[in-house]
Amino acid sequence: MNFVENYVKRPHLITAFIFLVVALGAISFKLMPLNLFPDANCPVITVIVYQPGASAKDMEDKVARPIEKELGTIDLVRKVTSVSNDEIAAISVEFEYEKSLDAAATDVANTLQRIMWKLPKGILPPQIFKVSDATIPVVTLALTPKAGSGLDLAKVRQLAENEIKEDLLRIPNVADVEVFGGYTPEVYVVVDKVKLHRYNLSLPQIIRAVEAQNLNIPNGLIINSQNQYLLKVAGEKKVIEGLKGIVVGKGENGGLVHLKDVANIKILYKERQSLFHGNGKKAIGVNILRSPKGHVTTTLASLGKYLPKIEKKYPGIKFEIVDTQKNIIETSISNLVDSLRDAIMMTVLVILIYLANVRMSALTAISIPFVYFMTFAEMKLLNYELNIVTLTAVILAVGLLVDDAIVVIENIERHYRELGKPIHKAAIEGTQEIILADFAGTYTTVIVLVPIMFIGGYVQKILRPLSTVLALALLNSFVISVTVIPLFAPSFLRGKKEKNRFEKILELFDAYVIGSARKFYVGLLDVGLRHRLLFILVAFLLLMVSRKLMPLTGRDLMPPMDTGILKVHFETDTDTSLEETERILRKMEDIIAKQDGLIMFDAMVGSEPGVISFGKGRTPQMGLITAHFVDRFHRKESLWDIEDRLRKAFKQIPGIKYVDVYDFGATPLSSIAAPIDIMISGDDPKVLDKLAREVERRLLKVRGITSVSRTWTLDKNEVHFVVDMHKAAVYGLSPVEISSQMAAAVKGGVASVFRIPGEDGYTIRVRYASDQRDYVNKLKTLMIQSSLGPVPLRELGQIKVVKTQTTITHQNYRPTVDVYGYRSTMAITHLQRQIDRVLKDLKLPPGYTISKEGEVKKMKESFGRLVKALIFAIILLYFSLVPTFKSWIHPFTIMAAIPLAMIGAIWGLLIVGRHGCMPAFMGMILLAGIVVNNSILLIDFAEKALEKGASLREALEGAVKIRVRPILMTASATIVGMIPIAAQWAVGLERLSPLAVVAIGGLAVSTLLTLVYIPILYSIFHDVKAKFTKSA
Repeated sequence: MNFVENYVKRPHLITAFIFLVVALGAISFKLMPLNLFPDANCPVITVIVYQPGASAKDMEDKVARPIEKELGTIDLVRKVTSVSNDEIAAISVEFEYEKSLDAAATDVANTLQRIMWKLPKGILPPQIFKVSDATIPVVTLALTPKAGSGLDLAKVRQLAENEIKEDLLRIPNVADVEVFGGYTPEVYVVVDKVKLHRYNLSLPQIIRAVEAQNLNIPNGLIINSQNQYLLKVAGEKKVIEGLKGIVVGKGENGGLVHLKDVANIKILYKERQSLFHGNGKKAIGVNILRSPKGHVTTTLASLGKYLPKIEKKYPGIKFEIVDTQKNIIETSISNLVDSLRDAIMMTVLVILIYLANVRMSALTAISIPFVYFMTFAEMKLLNYELNIVTLTAVILAVGLLVDDAIVVIENIERHYRELGKPIHKAAIEGTQEIILADFAGTYTTVIVLVPIMFIGGYVQKILRPLSTVLALALLNSFVISVTVIPLFAPSFLRGKKEKNRFEKILELFDAYVIGSARKFYVGLLDVGLRHRLLFILVAFLLLMVSRKLMPLTGRDLMPPMDTGILKVHFETDTDTSLEETERILRKMEDIIAKQDGLIMFDAMVGSEPGVISFGKGRTPQMGLITAHFVDRFHRKESLWDIEDRLRKAFKQIPGIKYVDVYDFGATPLSSIAAPIDIMISGDDPKVLDKLAREVERRLLKVRGITSVSRTWTLDKNEVHFVVDMHKAAVYGLSPVEISSQMAAAVKGGVASVFRIPGEDGYTIRVRYASDQRDYVNKLKTLMIQSSLGPVPLRELGQIKVVKTQTTITHQNYRPTVDVYGYRSTMAITHLQRQIDRVLKDLKLPPGYTISKEGEVKKMKESFGRLVKALIFAIILLYFSLVPTFKSWIHPFTIMAAIPLAMIGAIWGLLIVGRHGCMPAFMGMILLAGIVVNNSILLIDFAEKALEKGASLREALEGAVKIRVRPILMTASATIVGMIPIAAQWAVGLERLSPLAVVAIGGLAVSTLLTLVYIPILYSIFHDVKAKFTKSA
């Protein structure tokens, strides 16, 4: 009893298997989390170091440089970058994909611990952040006080930091919550400079007095035989009035001077360096993040359940979602499921037309759900998500997987109708007869996918899920075809041989269309066999012309996509205040709010220490707006049309230095700053600035670049006080002492913490009134306390205003400036060709270099990996065909279909207007496994005909005559199944549609040419082999 007979005669096992597969598949499909794309960013760790009062240059020299040099020694580091601004430095380390995020974080923490002694004493403890796709917030909330609630934004911020954040962190799947937007309350002791001088006091004395008289000091325990008490000096003030009574000195008549005599004390906002707007209104921003191992949709589901309860807890606060991926993910997945349904229906229709047999077509159709249920169950076991990549693989498989079922069904039908066997025996013997041949056809497609699974880098991260799911679906298709099909075949195929009226109508397609194609190809082959060299020359010329035209398609790493989400990165003129930046922002928001199809938008300006998800290293002049529009199926214009209109409007607003408007996903990786990134490296900031200005000027001439910006400019005003060392020595002052008193006067000195029962403590900051410190000319009259008494600052040195960098950037220890370019939909290579031309004669001083970073660099690396994968796939394919045909020659004949497919692939991209890209290359690799199956059908038939004594011409013409219908049917089914992907019937499919375009174009052309050229090549190899055999 053979394998097939064993389970056909005992159907309970297969029936139980079917029910199990259906149950597990349905449950898995329901439980699998949803996402837009797989997490693909390489591990990145960012270290944030904050030093109050330090300049950007100090942060670069004393913090960034020593840290980045040490972090660069860690194993598997790809690059180290740093951004230094006033008071803050951010050092980012990018690792190879082989390094886990947790291991990278541990190594960075250990390295930092070793070098802490090298860093300035005034820094706050460095903060270490893991940067991944999980760093992108799942939801951004805008919190605003409701009218009549008695709350203001400061109180909302306080509640968000202390209570709402804790509530959100208790929600399952929420890993972190970050609060942003300024309005941090502080107690300000605003000292009047005139009154201070009247009492002969200094600012340091005020700071020391507040520090000494606003604290509780524990003094140990009082213990006796009966009791135990804690002893402490209770000096901490609980109300503002208590602070006013602090004694800061004595007057001329010996009376006490209290704090209220020289200063006003009130709770105000800390001077803001950041702001947040939700839908055009001032708000406090709250980012909710998932864990790196968590999923977007599971986190969203938890938020949907618990967030309404949190809202009820705070009736005075309005919670508004202003940014989320929820809409785009749900829309995209819904579109993809609809596309899968359409692909199945169209494929089954094609099969019905070709087979002209309702029952055979129905049996083929029934096999499809079983294949998918098995695939979904396996995807769940592999912890895969349902995203654009995995569902694209599922759709791609539709046309391919029916081939296995058709082969088995047709052979069972042959045994039943033509050989006259009983239906059960026909099912068993018909399946057993072709089981190995069926598997051979499956593994030729699967085997070319194997290199993609282990190619490494970004390519593997994106394409491994696609190739794995596709391979699983194809293998499952084979399993279903040799188990479920023979089990169901007796029920479906038993009956009368006569066709019904509908089937007779469908047979007209075979009689006229397939019959005409059969005659055409047999006639063309007859001509081809008589003029073999001419036909080979024509094919070679077609291939060469196509190869020459390939650059016209252009190349991208990943194609642009219209997600309905756009970003606006803007920078106002250097030294613009936050208030002025906010005024400009409001004008931009007014323009955005008038756009049709707008759903929601938010805006953030500046950055805050330790709040990385809202952006790091952003100055108060830099902002980011995110706007969500309805999906492209529900608006008349593309996202790029909206971007162009906004860009033109924004450029009319005075005070904006740079503005970049681009689509969400403009770069395939968050670590790529912009599609075009020209990085200039060198030591002198002035030279770098000059070169960057010139590069910026030239890039603006490039057609297709929509906006140009750069990481920094050399136009920030910085006030320097140059100490006269001789004069300072006369007063017994050092530069450190002068700097300390200047910092206290301008920024304010932190004296203590004011604690209100039931609330967090407020920092007590002592400083002069704004009109006595916030102007350069006021600094000259600043009194510095010395051993000889107060002395004006102007007596101790000279004040200068100098130009310096707005930001200081490094990559791999060298100072850099990056010039960014954004595009709409033009291919990166088309842009880069123009950029190379305009930068060709740019002269660089010795020691300065210019390099292409960003997408161009990543594309070069990824395409290099894909070329290796294609070569390896072809080698695997060849050596898998050798034992099948027991020949070293015929596999070359079979694989000749691959270059024929490349012709169609290139023309497909050109005609449809798609760019060559990573998915397109994946399509070419997939083609290599698909198109050889047609060659196998022809060669296999010809070989068997020759063994039966047919002449070479008879064998080849017979192969074409008999195999033309199954070849055209398989190709048509595969092409039709890929149409939803090629036609971009789902949001986000723009990213993967080139794969389907390449596969459709390559398969169509290859199918048409294979029926002629494979027999011609076979005849040439056959003749060569015959001559060698005869001479031997």
